[in-house]
Amino acid sequence: MNNITNVSNSALSMRLLLATAMMFAWLGATPLTAAPRQDSINIIPIINNISLQGGQLIATGTASVTRNGKTTTVPFTAPVNLALATNQPTAGCPVLNLSLGPIDLNLLGLVVQTSPICLDITAIPGGGLLGDLLCSVANLLNGGLNLDQILGGLGLPGTAGLTTAQIGGLLGGLGDLLNGVLSNLLDATVTDIVDAVAGTCDILHLELGPVDLTLLGLNVMLDDCSGGPVVVDITGQRGRGNLLGNLLCGLIGSGRAGLGATLAQILGSLPGM
Repeated sequence: MNNITNVSNSALSMRLLLATAMMFAWLGATPLTAAPRQDSINIIPIINNISLQGGQLIATGTASVTRNGKTTTVPFTAPVNLALATNQPTAGCPVLNLSLGPIDLNLLGLVVQTSPICLDITAIPGGGLLGDLLCSVANLLNGGLNLDQILGGLGLPGTAGLTTAQIGGLLGGLGDLLNGVLSNLLDATVTDIVDAVAGTCDILHLELGPVDLTLLGLNVMLDDCSGGPVVVDITGQRGRGNLLGNLLCGLIGSGRAGLGATLAQILGSLPGM
């Protein structure tokens, strides 16, 4: 009887040992905490720096996409102009006109093109650091100095020019101002989807504004420099390696993106495809 009991216990122990070994083998092949998928898309241009090059302000920035932990980044440059507007306000500092040249990006087959972006700015004294700085720049421009001279630290006769710290704050503030405007492109509404040209899928035509913003103590009117809305055209290009172009073409072809959608909704639909 004892022999039978010992055999049964041995068999049971062997089964438990085998089951334990199989469990650890399965755990070894399947991590307890699998790395989460990293699907993120940011095709809104982000300005990283504004500098003076040959007397011209130049904005440099990037747009990026992260897919399964791999990030692809595309750089861009665009001219920035800062000048006195033709109309002067009845109160406060003169109105400045800040314009950003057209942006053209190709990010993994997703081609993004914007119209010129113009900001008519009313600098409000005491409204904030950037407002005070732009008031100073407007007064110097009105006094006959050009932007190159102002950013070089020159002032009008009997007055001091901008300090190095003020110039750094001005350029950084202009970048923040333009990034604040570019972030509003997420709210751009699809107003038209037109037939594709050869080698591409459908083009999304988005429009934003004109809008009236208050940013950093400034009153900002946003348009396409001609009184119309800021326009964003997105073209999907199919082909090997064109991850976003293929996704966008599939999205449009499936009818999941239609008129009235916003750019934020479209971007939100891409990672899950």
